[in-house]
Amino acid sequence: MKKGFSLLEILILTFIGISILFLILGVFSNSREFARTMGCVNNMKTIAHAIEMFQSDFKDTPVELKALTPTYIQNLSVFHCPSDRQPGDSYSKFYIGRYFAEEDSNKVFLICPRHFKGRRIVAGYLSYAVEVGKNKEIIWNDTIIAKPGEKFNSGKLKFEDSTEVSINGEVGVVGSFTDPQGKIYSIISIPEGTNSSVNVNHQGDSRFEVITPAVIAGVEGTKFNVVNEWINGDTGNIARTTINVTEGNVIVRERNQGRSETVGKGEEISVDTKTYENPVKNVVPRKPPKVQPHIIKKKK
Repeated sequence: MKKGFSLLEILILTFIGISILFLILGVFSNSREFARTMGCVNNMKTIAHAIEMFQSDFKDTPVELKALTPTYIQNLSVFHCPSDRQPGDSYSKFYIGRYFAEEDSNKVFLICPRHFKGRRIVAGYLSYAVEVGKNKEIIWNDTIIAKPGEKFNSGKLKFEDSTEVSINGEVGVVGSFTDPQGKIYSIISIPEGTNSSVNVNHQGDSRFEVITPAVIAGVEGTKFNVVNEWINGDTGNIARTTINVTEGNVIVRERNQGRSETVGKGEEISVDTKTYENPVKNVVPRKPPKVQPHIIKKKK
C-alpha cells in the first residue's frame, strides 16, 4: 500500500492550492473595487441631482462644485471617491462647468478616472445619467502614457482613434473613454492664465472636445486650430479663444451666455470673455462670470 505523496503529486497539489488562492483573492479584490466604483457612481448621482436643483434655482450651472455646499450638499464626503487614495476633494479638477442647453444632454460634466487600476472611468452626463466606461490610452510624444489630470507642455498627444493634437504651450488631459454608445469621447483643456495653442487632426466618428476659459469646441472628424490668449487689461483679465477650421465643422459654444456657432471649413471665430482676477491652474478652466462675450465670426 502506497504511503504519502510523491514529489510530483505535492507540486501539483501546491500549484492547485496557489491557483485557488489567487482566484479567491482576485474575486475578493474585484468585489471591493466594484463596491468602490458603485460608491463613486452614487456620489456623482448626488452631485448631478444637486446641480439640477442649482440650475432650477439660478437658471445657470455652478462655476465650481464647491458652490453646491452647503445648500445642496451638506455631507462633504460626497466629494471624495472611495477609490481615491488621497484625502479631500476627488472631483473638482475634473468638473466641466457648462452652460446648460437641452441639446447638450449627452455631454459630460464630470469624470473620475480612478477605477479598476485606471481601466474604468465613471462619467456624469448633463442628462443626469452616470455611466461606467473604459479608459482609452493617450500617448505623449510617442513614448509616455498620458493620464487624466496631467498637464503637458509643447509636444504631441495621440489618441486610440488616431486623433493627433500638436501643442504649443500648456494643455491638460481631462480624459479619453467610451461613452454609453461605445464611441470614444476625448477631452483636453487649456488652463486659465496661459497662452497656448493646439492643432487638432481628429479622426473617425469619435467625439472630441477642447475646453478653454472662453469656449468649448466639439467635433467629429475635423481638422482645426485653437489659440488661447490671456490678456491682462485695465478693467480685468480677458480670455480670447480663436478657432480656425481647415476641414469639417466645429461646434463652438461660448461659456458665458451659451451661444452656439457652427464653424465650417475656411472659417474663423474669435471669442473674448472676461475672466477672474486670479487664474486657477486646474485641469479644467472654470466657467467664466456672466458677462456678455465679444464674438467675431468670419471667413479666413
